[in-house]
Amino acid sequence: MKPPVYFIDGEFTTCAKIPVDDRGFYFADSVYEVIRAKNKKPYFLKEHIKRLKRGLRELKIIEPSYLKDIENIVNEALERLNVYESSIYIQITRGKEQRHHLPKEGIAPTFLLIASEFKPLSHNLLKNGVPLIFYEDIRWGRCDIKTTMLLPNVMAKLEARERGYFDAVFYKNGIITESTSSSFFAVKDKKLITHPKDTNILPSITREVVIEKIAPNLGMEVIERPLKVEEISEIDGAFLAGTTYDILPINKIENIDFRVPDTILQIQKSYFVLVDEITK
Repeated sequence: MKPPVYFIDGEFTTCAKIPVDDRGFYFADSVYEVIRAKNKKPYFLKEHIKRLKRGLRELKIIEPSYLKDIENIVNEALERLNVYESSIYIQITRGKEQRHHLPKEGIAPTFLLIASEFKPLSHNLLKNGVPLIFYEDIRWGRCDIKTTMLLPNVMAKLEARERGYFDAVFYKNGIITESTSSSFFAVKDKKLITHPKDTNILPSITREVVIEKIAPNLGMEVIERPLKVEEISEIDGAFLAGTTYDILPINKIENIDFRVPDTILQIQKSYFVLVDEITK
């Protein structure tokens, strides 16, 4: 794979260097986004940047000037990388200063962008699905902000791997919230069920695409409601929806097996058609 392209605080470089006194390193005091691109064309970029700006406002981090020119920066990074499938990682931290919990007022934020070659999931996984474990949701109370504070997500993925599973799905007070890096949808009677948008889940870009564009076009009803863990045995199927997973069927959760219903494959096909239209 080709080496990544970096853009740090106004400069493109082939070597990424961030000072150790950056608050993102000390406190995970930062937000991030991951954006996909095909044929050097990013998709859903505006939606990702809108969510990024919201995160900055919620955390009271100064918005860096580079966001005003983000489309040009992303396009130049993709040209420099020059591959067909890529991902763009953007991280903005509160900035650099001597380590103190309370930040000084007005410190300049750190802006980092990394454009990398991306390998999508295999056709086999996308067709046949993946197995998941349940993992208690011990994340902080503002999961609606896409921060880099992801240690619980890492621990959940580690346990899943140790047990021979693909990933984990979080539950909180007996309610399924989302997966470690994607939204969770259940399918029952050709209706989609997913956790309502609140502080317990990230407002996923792919989730919104499914709810607002794909499901209506396919005539599918979406029900946003809490789904209890014990209801899993009663559903017809389930899938993950996220930037890096696309639309990924689930074939097993713990010891409960699922087939991949046509409903999910239709959603998956519609999603890929939409992406191809945007990036052609």
